[in-house]
Amino acid sequence: EEKQICENMFKTLTEKGADNRGIRHPSSITEISAIAKADSKKITHIIERFRSAGRSFLTSSDVELSDDSIIDISHESLMRIWDKLKVWVDEESLAVQMYLRLSEAAALYQQGKTGLWRPPDLHLALNWRKEKQPTLTWAKRYAPAFERTMVYLKTSEKEYLADEANKIMLQKKALRRSRIFA
Repeated sequence: EEKQICENMFKTLTEKGADNRGIRHPSSITEISAIAKADSKKITHIIERFRSAGRSFLTSSDVELSDDSIIDISHESLMRIWDKLKVWVDEESLAVQMYLRLSEAAALYQQGKTGLWRPPDLHLALNWRKEKQPTLTWAKRYAPAFERTMVYLKTSEKEYLADEANKIMLQKKALRRSRIFA
């Protein structure tokens, strides 16, 4: 559980810049807690491990941490030399790209300029939702219409499943007709 929290915390504290390099994104413990879906005490416990003596991975202007304390990565060079963090930054970048594509499609759908998503994009988006389990706090960092986006994805999924069920039903009817005729 702490490994997952740690991964979510560092994904929150970093993002990929326009030049494909990691950049710092200072965040409050409250924000990290909401994104990581963890108690702020657990977040604070993990932060203390990374900012203790001899481990200056994280910085905070507060000596004593509170929920409003802003946490930051101590230096951007850490993002260039820590291989695991590079992987996390890349994963987060892909998740953000998927969310932005989905959010844009939802906005266009609301305006009547596009339809619902179909495979393979729909399958990619459903896998993204299952793996990332996005939260409102995470989504607001990139595009504010989280609810609209998630409703669009659910509607696309329901429509696809209904179409698939209808195809199966039509195939069964055709098979029955063929058997009766034969």
